[in-house]
Formats: sequence, C-alpha cells, structure tokens
Amino acid sequence: MRTFVKMTAAALLLLTAAALQAQPGGGPGRMSPEQRAEQQTTNMTEQLSLSEAQSSKVGEINLKYAQKMKELRASADGDRDAMRAAMGTIRQEQDAELQTVLTQDQWKKWDAYRQEQRANLGGGNPPPPPADAPPPSDSGKKSKKKKGQTTKEEKM
Repeated sequence: MRTFVKMTAAALLLLTAAALQAQPGGGPGRMSPEQRAEQQTTNMTEQLSLSEAQSSKVGEINLKYAQKMKELRASADGDRDAMRAAMGTIRQEQDAELQTVLTQDQWKKWDAYRQEQRANLGGGNPPPPPADAPPPSDSGKKSKKKKGQTTKEEKM
C-alpha cells in the first residue's frame, strides 16, 4: 500500500511540474512591443551612455520596430523561413535608423555587444568574420593518430 501511495504522489508531482511548465510565462517572447522597446532602450542607454535626446529617439525607433515585429509574427501563417527573412529586413531597417541617432563609436559598441550576446546564447549562428580578417589556419590543430601509427613529420 505504501508503494502505491508513493507512486501516486510521484505521478502527481510529475503532472503538476509538466502543467506548470506549459503555462505561458513572462519571458522575452511574451513581452508586449512597448515592454520590448522599453527594455531594449534601457539596455542601449546603459551600454552606450546615451544622452536623454538620444535615448528618447532610440525609444521611438525601438517601439516602431517592435510593433512591426509583432505584426509580422501575427501574420506569419506558420512559414518560419519567410518570417525569418522578413525579420532580417526589419532589423536592417531598424539598424539604419539607429545609426542616424548614434555616433559611430556608439554604433560599433552596440554592434559588438549584440554579436557577443548572440554568441553567448549558443543557439544562433556566429557572426561572420570581418571582411579584412585572415582566413583560419590549420596550424593550431593537432592531428589525431591511432596507437602505433606514425605521422608524416615523425617519419622524416
């Protein structure tokens, strides 16, 4: 009888945990455009030491594009590839507007910060290397060899 009670309690615990996990949360995907724009503007103001005038203008831009993103998500009809492409276009438009408000140094700092954030997420594609970066070399890689095998360098 005790085993039955323990098994029932464990099953209820698992069901409760699964039900709680399925509840919509307040994560980034659940923010309103206003909340998303405010969060991004606050982050940019702190990261880039924006003036009040810059912060106000950046806030307007962020809100405009957060609303465009929401409209796009609502009208995507499940076509993730088309939505992703359209989001890229919207981000490019937003970046172009932000560059008119930020100084060159602020823009470079913001762009580097975003690339760092994407890399830290781990799920996104790494940013492409700068156009003037040298191609990666194989000199830092060690060749793997099986036990008893010799490499070309060892034979010489």
